[in-house]
Amino acid sequence: MLKYVFFLFSVLVSTSMVAKTGKVLVTGTVKNHSATSISITTINNREVVTTQLDDRGTFTLTTSIEEGYYFLAYGRTTAPIFLYPKDNLTVYVDANNFETTLNFKGQGAERNNYLVQKSIVEKEMTKDLASFYKPEEQEYLKNITTLQNTHQELLQQYDVESFFKKAEVKSLAYQRLFNINNYESNYSFYLGEEISPSEEFYKPIRDLKLDNVADYNKFRFYQYIVDSVWNERIEEAPNVDAMLAVIREVTFEELAISLVNGFYSKISSKNSERAKDYLDLIKRVTTYQPFIDAAEERYNEITNSKQLTKGSISPLFAYENTNGDLVKLSDFKGNYVYIDVWATWCAPCIKQIPYIKKLETRYHDKNIVFVSISVDKKEIKDTWKQFIHDKELDGIQLFADNSFESDFMNAYAVNSIPRFILIDPEGKIINPEAPRPSFEKTKTILDGLLE
Repeated sequence: MLKYVFFLFSVLVSTSMVAKTGKVLVTGTVKNHSATSISITTINNREVVTTQLDDRGTFTLTTSIEEGYYFLAYGRTTAPIFLYPKDNLTVYVDANNFETTLNFKGQGAERNNYLVQKSIVEKEMTKDLASFYKPEEQEYLKNITTLQNTHQELLQQYDVESFFKKAEVKSLAYQRLFNINNYESNYSFYLGEEISPSEEFYKPIRDLKLDNVADYNKFRFYQYIVDSVWNERIEEAPNVDAMLAVIREVTFEELAISLVNGFYSKISSKNSERAKDYLDLIKRVTTYQPFIDAAEERYNEITNSKQLTKGSISPLFAYENTNGDLVKLSDFKGNYVYIDVWATWCAPCIKQIPYIKKLETRYHDKNIVFVSISVDKKEIKDTWKQFIHDKELDGIQLFADNSFESDFMNAYAVNSIPRFILIDPEGKIINPEAPRPSFEKTKTILDGLLE
């Protein structure tokens, strides 16, 4: 198996695995555009075709493609699409509100407008995180079944081709299994609590065959499940030799490539010994030197970074608010400061907005300020301002001067969002990775500090 990894890694990381079977044409206009390009990518986020937007935001994408699910990618925003040879699509979207304004016309429009509405409906149904994720196992299963049924009912409202309807029904079934597989991790991610689902709960995942190459390449939710199961097996291995033995059991190349690519992100593990294991594992499964170099650089960054700990003085920032005024961390001396690092393109960040608003209301007369720092690219600063206006965001809204590369972000080693930071009235760190607003313990912590 590993000989395929050695040979294919340098090829597949930069090229599409899509068979060239028919042409599609996608033209359109992005209103209020700030990003300079738009792309079609595979479900693995590998670029199929990209083009530059002109001054008016118009574009033309044309390529040979195989029937299936893809992403339309603009900046850091992506939307699922389904393309079929001979599709001739016209796209209209306002970059200030990408998701709700995305609209398709022409050959193939019905199935893609369905996918837009499906995403909108799903976000609405899952926005109350506690109601959706916190019920007991059987209630949660009812929730995800209701979600699946709602999507199927929506699908019936669109005049789509039989091949797409068949594919989408299968995709929805995989999405339900994906929600089962991710129940425990989502519970922790969104609610900050640990659960231990029963053995019976995960039976559908144990019964799922993990070697369907065609479905792996076509259905992203099946791919997510397969990757997750294999990554868990690798993580459970006690050492690099045992991890390597697990990888040798992989039966198809696409999965091997995906797993090896994922090892890079695992180098960021807080467990330094495990991070070293993943670096060594990369060196043993690929000879692609640029990837090895990047992994070594990442490992050195993690191991050599100074850890900010409770009680140390927080690094400072000075960022512009929506009016262009410079706001400094020192301006809030004498108050507790709860910082939210986010971006307009970050779906998990947006899910936290209702909970941040609740915290702001709960503590509006207390000596705590809520500061939201956007790490959006400077090119979409106007989109950030429009987002704040549309969502009626309160608190202190600031724009980082250099996205993730801002000095404050580097000092806190912010490499993923959302990220929350809690600072005391003297400017000392209480928690460099504070709990999310949706966590019940966040209110308990803030109550304890403020009372």
